[in-house]
Amino acid sequence: MNFPPQLQQKIEKWASSQGISTEEFILQAIIEKIEFLSQQVAEEHTSQPSETNNLLPHQSAKLYRKDGILVVDGQLPENFDARCYQRFIQR
Repeated sequence: MNFPPQLQQKIEKWASSQGISTEEFILQAIIEKIEFLSQQVAEEHTSQPSETNNLLPHQSAKLYRKDGILVVDGQLPENFDARCYQRFIQR
């Protein structure tokens, strides 16, 4: 990505201070922003009765990349049926 020089320097400084690459720093920043916004949406939905409330995560999920694959480590929804999911992925 092309960032303004001052922003690029700040990214490099903070990434270096945390011992991670600039790409990992940017990825973590994006993940944190998404989790923050998702939490806001979840709070709005929990204040309004809805049958989809049980689909919203009650704990923030941990997102990370492993071997180029985005991994979401979090709690499954209460109504998650592994048998239906297994049939879906076998198609």
